[in-house]
Amino acid sequence: MKFADIRLYAIALCGLVNAGLVLSVSIVAAAEIKSLDLADDRVEISISGNIAAGDAELLRTRIKAATDTGKLVTSVRLNSEGGSLLEGARLADLVRSTKVSTKVGQNATCASACFLIFAAGETKYAYVHARIGVHGASENGTESRKATKAMARIAEELEVPESIIRRMVNTPPS
Repeated sequence: MKFADIRLYAIALCGLVNAGLVLSVSIVAAAEIKSLDLADDRVEISISGNIAAGDAELLRTRIKAATDTGKLVTSVRLNSEGGSLLEGARLADLVRSTKVSTKVGQNATCASACFLIFAAGETKYAYVHARIGVHGASENGTESRKATKAMARIAEELEVPESIIRRMVNTPPS
């Protein structure tokens, strides 16, 4: 399978959502996505908080704004306990297609749907005290095997090692 299949999985996830499944914990608000200017006309974009619908479009807007001013987006810094699996897949697709690095900083967390974004990075950096977590998907607090299988297929496309995918599938959402 090719990476382009992630879009197909995202569409399948969208079908699950339209069928009434909630693929994540309750979301209070969307993630905070902001650009950080670095030296030499480089930009790092940070994503922090709950991943929710619209975040991929906001990331796309931030990347376009940086490149329109002649700056190079080099990385995406992550600090999120997850959120919408569908939006996480969309964000992963965008990160992969723009070929930026992903980072989980000192004392930061990247878990659940955030992990897919991390795995999509061209180069991945996790600092010493970073926390990265994987687990199965849930529907209103109950495990959703269909969504977990879709998440595992996306992870496989992102070349996540089988041992981590196995942990994802076998770890309950709680």
